[in-house]
Amino acid sequence: MQIDNKDFWEKEDIIATQRLKKISDFEQYMLSRAKELFANFGTITNIKIFGCGSGREVESIADFYQPTKIVASDISENMIAKCKENLKLWKIDTITETLAINAVDYNKVSNTFELVTILNSMMTYVPERKDRLAIFKNSHQILKSNGIIAGTVHNQEGALAKTVYFKLRNVFSFLFGEKAGNRDTGFNGFKVRGYYYCKKGLISDLKESGFTNIESYSLAEFYAKHQVDYNPRKGYNNLIFIATKP
Repeated sequence: MQIDNKDFWEKEDIIATQRLKKISDFEQYMLSRAKELFANFGTITNIKIFGCGSGREVESIADFYQPTKIVASDISENMIAKCKENLKLWKIDTITETLAINAVDYNKVSNTFELVTILNSMMTYVPERKDRLAIFKNSHQILKSNGIIAGTVHNQEGALAKTVYFKLRNVFSFLFGEKAGNRDTGFNGFKVRGYYYCKKGLISDLKESGFTNIESYSLAEFYAKHQVDYNPRKGYNNLIFIATKP
């Protein structure tokens, strides 16, 4: 069944799939790298989390940075309701503001945050490039100077069927244009329009949104860098990214 992004994440059986495991090793690397990059300019105390879902990464981010304030948002009201329950359980509700809002509409010009995160491959569920650019540009304008953005996106390269699918679409990019990265995603019997990045396209969108000092690795590259065995044909092989607002 085809369904739109918001309706998909409002469903209770979809929310129930969001296990509250700790953040992964590559996510922990991004948090550490962001801290390192910002160290010459101060401490990360104000953090904006896009696509927080039921709050999986919020607890780990709060533990790592010990921030003064976190603003966590998600497109789904039901996800935010679940997130609020978890924040109370973790005793970080007093420092965390939650908002049910589409990231495209979070377009403040505030220069408030030292760090913005877009984890959980949230951008996969943003099929239109103008909306992805809007989210990156919103992230840019809410960051302080020298602030950091860090996140993950689904990669066009990985499992064989997915890799072949996108290679063929890119061969015919004269027909598809930037929509070569579009592909249905979803689970539990629901299909949602999605988008999968190639590294070149991800870096291009971050640059167009005003970011510099862009670092991006596939999981295969990340694990090779850290001398850990990883088979991209069997895993997600997401792209991770870290960049700076000048």
